[in-house]
Amino acid sequence: MKVTKELKKIRIYGAGGHSQVIREVLENNGYEVTETFDDKPSGRHYASKNVTSGAREDLKAFPHEGHPVIIAVGINAERAEIAGFLKSDFEKAIHQSAIIAPSAAIGEGTVVFAGAIIQPNTTIGKHVIINTAASIDHDNVIGDYAHISPKAALCGHVEVGEGSHVGVGAVVIPKVKIGKWCTIGAGTVVLKDVPDYSTVVGNPGKIIKTRLPENQINNTSMPSHIAFIGSGISSSFTILHFLDRIETNDLKKKIKLTIIDKYPEFHAGIPYGNRSGFSVHLITSLKNFLPEPELGKFIKWLNNNKNWLLHEFEKDGGTLAANWISTHQDKIENNDWEDLFIPRRFFGWYIDEKVKSRLESLKIKGLIEVDYLTGEVVDVEKNDEKYIISLENNEKVSSEKVILSVGSLPVNHLWKNESLIEEDNLLFVNDPYKPELKEVLHKIENFASRNKGKKPNVLVVGANASGLEMLYKLNDLEGIKSNVNKFTVLSTQGLLPDAVIDREKRKEYTPFNLHALANENLLTAKTIAEATFKDLDYADEISLGAASTVEIISKAFGALLGRLDKDELKKFACLYGNEIGRRQRCAGFHYSKTIDELRNEGRFDHIAGRFSDIKKNNNGEYLLEYLETKSGENKIFEEPVNIVINCIGSTNLSKDNIPELLKNLMYKGYCKPNESKIGFEVNESLESFENLHIVGPLLAGNIFEGKAVWHLEHCGRIIWLSNVLSEKINNYFLKKSELEEKPLN
Repeated sequence: MKVTKELKKIRIYGAGGHSQVIREVLENNGYEVTETFDDKPSGRHYASKNVTSGAREDLKAFPHEGHPVIIAVGINAERAEIAGFLKSDFEKAIHQSAIIAPSAAIGEGTVVFAGAIIQPNTTIGKHVIINTAASIDHDNVIGDYAHISPKAALCGHVEVGEGSHVGVGAVVIPKVKIGKWCTIGAGTVVLKDVPDYSTVVGNPGKIIKTRLPENQINNTSMPSHIAFIGSGISSSFTILHFLDRIETNDLKKKIKLTIIDKYPEFHAGIPYGNRSGFSVHLITSLKNFLPEPELGKFIKWLNNNKNWLLHEFEKDGGTLAANWISTHQDKIENNDWEDLFIPRRFFGWYIDEKVKSRLESLKIKGLIEVDYLTGEVVDVEKNDEKYIISLENNEKVSSEKVILSVGSLPVNHLWKNESLIEEDNLLFVNDPYKPELKEVLHKIENFASRNKGKKPNVLVVGANASGLEMLYKLNDLEGIKSNVNKFTVLSTQGLLPDAVIDREKRKEYTPFNLHALANENLLTAKTIAEATFKDLDYADEISLGAASTVEIISKAFGALLGRLDKDELKKFACLYGNEIGRRQRCAGFHYSKTIDELRNEGRFDHIAGRFSDIKKNNNGEYLLEYLETKSGENKIFEEPVNIVINCIGSTNLSKDNIPELLKNLMYKGYCKPNESKIGFEVNESLESFENLHIVGPLLAGNIFEGKAVWHLEHCGRIIWLSNVLSEKINNYFLKKSELEEKPLN
């Protein structure tokens, strides 16, 4: 093949027979394969030439940056592992004869071979193989790293989980769900749902075995010292602080950590991980998000990684993402990050890399062992000096200490008990992040573009960070923005988080009611809260937003909190802190600008009220019924709603829709909710029960080191409390080590 300058350049990771098929697809599509890597070059296919050793030999030395990569490895688990440690851009390979509906979405790294058919509204994940003449009908969801073999036929509304392999000529009937890491034998006819890790063969298909993945089987061999249930930011910082301590202390034994998460992505959590996507932003500027010294470390990392980060941001986003980059181009080039409302995913990548690097470093030194488990924990049982942790897939793990770090409580469903409800004239999204924001946005785009004659109306319920984020993303993607008639927000106060500081009017503002309490001898949580609400009401009356008053008011009531006794301080943490916080929401200019533009176009409404119901009229249209804040009466919004997105926030511990794990912990008396209804009572060691520690949002409504805690999603508080917890854990093992004459293992 004659190489010309016009050819696009690409690299292939894998040099077996599978890579030969991919190479031919790429070259026919006008690509020049510049390099081929393989972890075992000696075992390459005879037609593969000039094969270079892969990243396993030396991960740091591997040329991650450069032309995009396609992972040409046929074994699903190996492909997933390689994708996890490469820090490269990935490309798709789609054969010219494949038939793919315009509304289908195909993830990065995926290959589609000759004669394959992918019908409308289907979502294909990352690094998937759609093999020769495979047929995938409408509304399918194919998970990352899956393989649909030649001539396999998937009917409509089929789901195939992560890493599963559907064999040659297999048939899957409509609406069947195949779990993750399953094997469907060649020629199998699948008539009903298949649980995770199962092998199905025959016609009709029968499960012949259900196994645990190899890494989970091995976990039963040795009990853990510490098991983390949940691997988001709170547990990640706890791990980092703990590793720093054990590196400098002589524990005389190796510490085993088990890290469990219900999702396969570790250390980022929902806000900073893939489920939120790459192109949503922090709700504050970077300097207000992250305290020193972590801020300086993160900025240094941003400077070294900004090129690929910005590329991913632009690739995931749309017009608003491109505008954000162009607007802040000078600051980014000059590494001036502090005042920017950066994409949240940047921080997730940073934490993920930092934790894994530190874990690997201490593993090499022989100080720790680490096991990762993917699965949902459903129960914890105290058994002598150990806890037995039970996962939904029947796997059990024993651990001396348990750290419960499951993040915020689940979303409170507004209408019907499903994450997403789709009807003829209505798409109701109860959880925008399930399974992930990108997939939900794809469904919204398909729904919005269906009827070209009459554009749908969008209703966002809730004016918090999640609500603003949704408005931003809906207008970031041209396929949604151009197909929507009007955007409406419903919130109790009828106010959106503020972005612009009015510096002149701010000079004239004084929180008189809070200042008047300075001379009061007897202060209570209630009197401070009431004064705060009055000063916030006055700010609303003079049209002074939260961005202008939050620092002034927070400083004023913060000075008074120090005068409360412990009981009153706890009341403030449980009953008033979050209520005040809801009135002090701020946002970035990029979010508020989107709303201003919609207002100027006459395409934005804001209703002050609470959601009551969605009702269908005689014309088949859906109407919003809400409780109006001003009058206290139920009203019907005059315009029909077609796309409804629930952004009101989480449930509370008194409701039935909390996870089974939390129900079991409360039933057994291991965890007791406090008055906040969103947090558990803990002692100074952050224990709700002996050796069962809490970290993260479930610490709301507690007092630590004389400080009231009511909101645990601020990075400064997360770092502080994770440091407190890591010190308590370290002291526990130090004391135990001193009492023991020999190591535990």
